[in-house]
Amino acid sequence: MSKEVDIMRLLKRLFDLDNLIADKEADKKIGFKIDEEVGLLSLKKERVSLLKEIPKEYADAYERIKKRYALALAEVRNGFCFGCFQQLPTELLTRSNEIVTCPNCGRILFWRQE
Repeated sequence: MSKEVDIMRLLKRLFDLDNLIADKEADKKIGFKIDEEVGLLSLKKERVSLLKEIPKEYADAYERIKKRYALALAEVRNGFCFGCFQQLPTELLTRSNEIVTCPNCGRILFWRQE
Protein backbone atom coordinates (compact mmCIF):
# COMPACT_ATOMS: atom_id res chain seq x y z
CA MET A 1 0.00 0.00 0.00
CA SER A 2 1.30 3.45 -0.85
CA LYS A 3 2.26 6.07 1.68
CA GLU A 4 -0.41 8.45 0.37
CA VAL A 5 -3.15 5.84 0.90
CA ASP A 6 -2.02 5.44 4.53
CA ILE A 7 -1.96 9.21 5.03
CA MET A 8 -5.42 9.50 3.48
CA ARG A 9 -6.75 6.89 5.91
CA LEU A 10 -5.36 8.95 8.81
CA LEU A 11 -6.91 12.12 7.38
CA LYS A 12 -10.29 10.35 7.08
CA ARG A 13 -10.01 9.20 10.71
CA LEU A 14 -9.23 12.78 11.75
CA PHE A 15 -12.18 14.02 9.70
CA ASP A 16 -14.53 11.52 11.38
CA LEU A 17 -13.16 12.44 14.79
CA ASP A 18 -13.70 16.16 14.11
CA ASN A 19 -17.31 15.40 13.16
CA LEU A 20 -17.83 13.49 16.43
CA ILE A 21 -16.35 16.36 18.42
CA ALA A 22 -18.56 18.88 16.60
CA ASP A 23 -21.65 16.75 17.30
CA LYS A 24 -20.83 16.52 21.02
CA GLU A 25 -20.15 20.27 21.23
CA ALA A 26 -23.46 20.97 19.48
CA ASP A 27 -25.27 18.66 21.91
CA LYS A 28 -23.68 20.53 24.80
CA LYS A 29 -24.74 23.92 23.39
CA ILE A 30 -28.39 22.92 23.09
CA GLY A 31 -28.51 21.65 26.64
CA PHE A 32 -27.80 17.93 26.55
CA LYS A 33 -25.71 16.87 29.50
CA ILE A 34 -22.59 15.04 28.44
CA ASP A 35 -19.79 13.77 30.61
CA GLU A 36 -17.00 16.21 29.73
CA GLU A 37 -14.22 14.04 31.14
CA VAL A 38 -15.21 10.85 29.36
CA GLY A 39 -16.76 12.15 26.14
CA LEU A 40 -15.46 15.34 24.67
CA LEU A 41 -12.13 15.47 26.46
CA SER A 42 -11.10 11.95 25.42
CA LEU A 43 -12.06 12.69 21.80
CA LYS A 44 -9.93 15.84 21.85
CA LYS A 45 -6.97 13.92 23.29
CA GLU A 46 -7.37 11.28 20.59
CA ARG A 47 -7.42 14.06 17.97
CA VAL A 48 -4.12 15.48 19.26
CA SER A 49 -2.43 12.08 19.13
CA LEU A 50 -3.82 11.38 15.65
CA LEU A 51 -2.49 14.71 14.38
CA LYS A 52 0.99 13.62 15.52
CA GLU A 53 0.75 10.52 13.30
CA ILE A 54 0.03 12.56 10.17
CA PRO A 55 3.03 14.14 8.39
CA LYS A 56 3.26 17.84 9.26
CA GLU A 57 2.61 19.14 5.74
CA TYR A 58 -0.67 17.24 5.49
CA ALA A 59 -1.75 18.03 9.06
CA ASP A 60 -1.06 21.72 8.47
CA ALA A 61 -3.01 21.68 5.20
CA TYR A 62 -5.94 19.93 6.92
CA GLU A 63 -5.97 22.48 9.76
CA ARG A 64 -5.76 25.39 7.31
CA ILE A 65 -8.72 24.07 5.29
CA LYS A 66 -10.67 23.36 8.50
CA LYS A 67 -10.34 27.02 9.52
CA ARG A 68 -12.08 28.02 6.29
CA TYR A 69 -14.68 25.25 6.05
CA ALA A 70 -16.41 23.17 8.72
CA LEU A 71 -15.56 20.07 6.69
CA ALA A 72 -11.98 19.86 5.45
CA LEU A 73 -12.53 16.71 3.37
CA ALA A 74 -15.05 16.26 0.60
CA GLU A 75 -16.24 13.05 -0.98
CA VAL A 76 -16.11 12.61 -4.75
CA ARG A 77 -19.24 11.11 -6.28
CA ASN A 78 -20.06 10.83 -9.97
CA GLY A 79 -17.24 13.23 -10.81
CA PHE A 80 -18.41 15.98 -8.44
CA CYS A 81 -16.84 17.43 -5.31
CA PHE A 82 -19.43 17.09 -2.57
CA GLY A 83 -17.89 20.05 -0.73
CA CYS A 84 -18.71 22.67 -3.36
CA PHE A 85 -20.78 20.53 -5.79
CA GLN A 86 -18.63 21.46 -8.77
CA GLN A 87 -17.70 18.99 -11.47
CA LEU A 88 -14.07 17.97 -11.23
CA PRO A 89 -11.63 17.93 -14.14
CA THR A 90 -11.30 14.48 -15.69
CA GLU A 91 -7.60 14.28 -14.83
CA LEU A 92 -8.42 14.35 -11.09
CA LEU A 93 -10.91 11.50 -11.37
CA THR A 94 -8.13 9.03 -12.17
CA ARG A 95 -6.10 10.01 -9.10
CA SER A 96 -8.18 8.34 -6.40
CA ASN A 97 -5.08 6.82 -4.76
CA GLU A 98 -3.39 10.19 -4.38
CA ILE A 99 -4.02 13.07 -2.01
CA VAL A 100 -5.53 15.82 -4.13
CA THR A 101 -7.55 18.93 -3.45
CA CYS A 102 -10.56 20.32 -5.25
CA PRO A 103 -9.45 23.03 -7.70
CA ASN A 104 -12.57 25.03 -6.83
CA CYS A 105 -12.96 24.94 -3.01
CA GLY A 106 -9.56 23.54 -1.95
CA ARG A 107 -10.92 20.71 0.21
CA ILE A 108 -9.03 17.42 0.33
CA LEU A 109 -10.85 14.94 -1.89
CA PHE A 110 -11.59 11.34 -1.03
CA TRP A 111 -13.27 8.50 -2.85
CA ARG A 112 -15.44 6.02 -0.92
CA GLN A 113 -14.19 2.49 -1.04
CA GLU A 114 -17.13 0.23 -1.91
